[in-house]
Amino acid sequence: MVLSISITVILLSLLLLYNNFSKNKNSLYICGSLICMSIIAILHHFSVIEPNVFWIAIISGHSLPFGFLIGPFLYFYTRNALAGKIIHRPTDGLHYISFLIVLISIFPYYFTPFDYKLKLAQMLVAGANNMITKINFSWLYPSYWNILLRPVFLLTYTVFSIYLIFHKLKQKKIPFSFKTSESSLKWLVIINSIFLLISLLYSMLTANFFLRFVQNREEINSSPFSYLVYVLMCSLPILMLVFPEILYDVKKNKRSSKKAELERYENHDELVKKADSMVEFIKKEANLIDPNFGVDSICEALALTKEEVNYCFSVILKTKLATLKKELRVELAKKELQNGMLQSHSMEGIWVKAGFTSKTGFFVAFKEVTGLTPLEYVKLVVEETKPE
Repeated sequence: MVLSISITVILLSLLLLYNNFSKNKNSLYICGSLICMSIIAILHHFSVIEPNVFWIAIISGHSLPFGFLIGPFLYFYTRNALAGKIIHRPTDGLHYISFLIVLISIFPYYFTPFDYKLKLAQMLVAGANNMITKINFSWLYPSYWNILLRPVFLLTYTVFSIYLIFHKLKQKKIPFSFKTSESSLKWLVIINSIFLLISLLYSMLTANFFLRFVQNREEINSSPFSYLVYVLMCSLPILMLVFPEILYDVKKNKRSSKKAELERYENHDELVKKADSMVEFIKKEANLIDPNFGVDSICEALALTKEEVNYCFSVILKTKLATLKKELRVELAKKELQNGMLQSHSMEGIWVKAGFTSKTGFFVAFKEVTGLTPLEYVKLVVEETKPE
């Protein structure tokens, strides 16, 4: 069960990354966290549930550093999701120190012969709790320290991520409720709570193993801590399907609340100026022709949150980003046609230069905005410029 669930989580994470990374780069962090956790779960399966010498040799030593990325990735994802934009701080690199230390310590192991790795795996399978403290993959410190520290690191990061969520709610004076809170906030609370419980239970399981309260694999597998961890692991792929609008940018059918949409922000006057800056930023030719240009691009460039950008569009500009881009692209195409670019370039060259991806899309958009087809517009321009 753990193996199939872990593989499912990895596949769903890769699907999420493929479909959503261009629109939401923050998805990289939650995908990384879920994939790293699933790799550790797969190692647990082949080491404890169904021991397999070959797969232990493949995964065991090689996967040790990745367990120390689960917590930092979860923290970065939570922080960015709460801010509504990607945040980069000079101190962010410090969160990767534990990963780098483990990677440096394990690095020589990557280049050892596979026969030697198989031999170590056979010793682990034969000796379990007796051998795990004697076999060393690392040259800096005993490698079993990684097994002890990994759940502690994850627990620390998860607790701090949950603190960030409720600190944000306290700042905005917004009560949290599973009935009324936004889906994005529910998702953050649930995913962090699951990671918290997994890290807490795995810490207890690890402590029991090293303190010899559990003596063998059968006792580990029958431990209530193990059962609870397996159940929580099963909930991960279910959650990834329950929250498609958060993970895959798929919108659920919901009634829009005009009252909420038109609620005036305290910094409304400041956002009016920001809205003008947004339009000028979108007008840039490089942005108009960029197929990946979206709300995240605006947030990153103008230091705005998603909520502020959406407020600017809905309340101040009273339009949508897609509509504005279409109109500005048509204006760019009109400018090219007015300058006689059709004489030296094909119509395809003009609609590609204006940022359209197909002839049909260009002609439909042009007709919607101007009431004329591109060719009718050219004829109109020619007639207007004829000398009397």
